[in-house]
This record gives sequence, C-alpha cells and structure tokens, in this order.
Amino acid sequence: MKEKNLIIGAAVSVFILLIVASLIVAIKPKLAKQKPIDNNEIIEESKEEDTPIVATIERQIEQAEEDPEYVKTPADITQEIQEQDINIGTLQIPRTNYSSEVYCKQNADKMEEMPCMLYTNEGPNKPGVTVLVGHNRENDTLFSNNNQLEENDEFYFTDINGDTKKYVIYSKFVTANDDVSFYNTPSEVPIIAMQCCLTANTSDQVLIVMGKSED
Repeated sequence: MKEKNLIIGAAVSVFILLIVASLIVAIKPKLAKQKPIDNNEIIEESKEEDTPIVATIERQIEQAEEDPEYVKTPADITQEIQEQDINIGTLQIPRTNYSSEVYCKQNADKMEEMPCMLYTNEGPNKPGVTVLVGHNRENDTLFSNNNQLEENDEFYFTDINGDTKKYVIYSKFVTANDDVSFYNTPSEVPIIAMQCCLTANTSDQVLIVMGKSED
C-alpha cells in the first residue's frame, strides 16, 4: 500500500513539473520581446509631444502681435486714454458762458470740478463719438445749463495737442441713464455728446446734447 502511494505521489509531482515547464516555455518568448523601460526615452517622447503645441501657441501670439490689420476697438482706445490720468482738453460753450478742462475718465472728485470723458470711438476731436459726462447741479455750474442749448448752437473743444474744433448741435434728447445706443453713431467726422442728469434730483434719466464738428 505504501509503495502504491509513493508511485501516485511521484506521478503527481511529475505532472505538476510538466505543467510548470510548459508555462515557462509559453511565456518566455513574450518576455523576450518586451523592451526594458527607459525613463529617459519616456521624457524625450513627452517633450516631442509637447513641443508642437508650445510652438503653435507662441506662433499664434507672434502673429497677433505683428498683425498689421489689427484695429483697436473703441473700448481699447477709451481704456488707453483713461489710464493716462490726465486732462484731455478744454470745452467751451458760448451759449451758457461755460469753459472748463475735461478729465480723461469718470471720477467722483474730478466731477465736482469738471466734465469727464466717459467713452470715445477714436479719441477727442477724432472721427466718431466722444461722450463727456458732467453734473447738473441746477446752480450754473458744470452742465447745469445744458438744457438751454438748442440745435445749431455752437461749442468748441481743444484737445491735448492744441487742436480746436467747432461743434454744431444737431440733436438734443432725454433718455435712460443706461442708454448707450448713441455711443457708436457712425460718423466720419468728430461728434461730442454731452451727458448730464435731467435734474439735480433725477438720476434715472439723462439729457444728451450732441454736436458735430464742421472743421
């Protein structure tokens, strides 16, 4: 009986060895085909994949900077002027006997002293609309007497370069204080729109007086 058991055990062992040997033979060719991992190669491949993307972005930036056809928007021009923090010129209104310098942007302190530029298409005294905003105190200061202005009245604006242009009023109207529909009125000549509150106690409606340059 013992001899029989020994024979069976030996047979099982041989069978297991044969299975293990077969598995080794089957797996070995696959392992031989695999290339050892090289971290340097992985890094280089990553660089090769990233380089075209980086180069494309840099090329797009260069093209945008060098594009001779790029035209600044009114918002760009307005911001550039307002960032200078300067008085941009002098406004004179003979009808109301008013004369004042004009500040480059809306500012609470400055607006107690003078009108401010709210928006411009190309710049003061240049084609398109430039919007000047001032307080209506109803006390003969700032734009308090703009309600007296009528069509065909004249006013003058001297820009920072010393260029003076005469403007003739062609439109006067009342609108909501958030109405910007007239800001980009198409024009090949300069237009100045003067804006103020309708009354000292009313801020939801504004009086707009628009003049077109004849120079």
